[in-house]
Amino acid sequence: MALPTSFFLWPKANFPRSLDYVAGSAGCEKIEARLAQLFPGSVPVLFSSARAAINAVLEHIGLTRPDFLWLPEFSSHCVLDTVAHVCTPTPVMGEKINAAIVYHQWGFEHQAEFYKDVVLLEDSVDSLFIPGTSPFAIGGRYAFWSLPKVLGTLAGGVVFCQFATDASALRHIRSNRPDSYIQAALRLASYSSRMASLYWNGAESQQGGLIAPFRRQIWRALEEIEQTVEERMGVLKQVLGEGADAFTKSGRLPSNLPLTIPEGWEKLWAPEARLSAGLRYFNTSRTCPQSHWAKVAPLPVHRDISQNVIAETLSTLNLEEGQIELAII
Repeated sequence: MALPTSFFLWPKANFPRSLDYVAGSAGCEKIEARLAQLFPGSVPVLFSSARAAINAVLEHIGLTRPDFLWLPEFSSHCVLDTVAHVCTPTPVMGEKINAAIVYHQWGFEHQAEFYKDVVLLEDSVDSLFIPGTSPFAIGGRYAFWSLPKVLGTLAGGVVFCQFATDASALRHIRSNRPDSYIQAALRLASYSSRMASLYWNGAESQQGGLIAPFRRQIWRALEEIEQTVEERMGVLKQVLGEGADAFTKSGRLPSNLPLTIPEGWEKLWAPEARLSAGLRYFNTSRTCPQSHWAKVAPLPVHRDISQNVIAETLSTLNLEEGQIELAII
């Protein structure tokens, strides 16, 4: 029996419900207060996307074109573009590095060793934080979260700050980047128009706030986050058994599991197959700037993936539950 649909690294975005366009109130302050309640010890600021949040932080800390920001190899084009609007991105470590983006890839914590004066930005865009835990895995000054990648909303990104003064400055930057109805329309149209998608991606890193329907959708998703965590843990226990308990201790749940490429992988990860991301590179050492990259088969475990889908995937690979081998050193 074939899988019912194809699955990517992250969930498919859900469009706001009709009531989100006409009813209810969910301003930035209300959402940020809810986030601060969910993740104590952080000062959250809501932006239209994680890339807009990253761009605002780089502007806030005063980086310009001559400044270098370290980021991992294989970083996505949207991150490279976002950084390049402000300063110069590089995967090469040197004495002139001013800041660094540490990507906790797919929800797996990475350790980092940089000079003391390097500003650490924790990229946790696809980590599902467990309520009551901290977004800061390595003590970074900022941590970023992508709501579409984690909660399946159409838009929204969060920067968690260690200090209230940083959050205040970022809200000021956001206020000077008004909510864009044109950008929102492009976002809605991007799922059916490649040209709209290109325009939306090109402008998004320099955006600020969100229109009301998108904020109301985010509010609903945050109200359901405990259920989202419970469902994710069910899938992880199905795949990893007792090994899933390690994620609860870390305070974050993954969006994908990096599998050692299994025999018969072409049935699921080949081009046009059900797991549409294909094979990807993963930093198996989970350290930076020194790293070890290996090609892996990413198994999605995000909100689109049910336990039935996992059972069918394992059956296709002739694997029993608990036989999954993670490609981690």
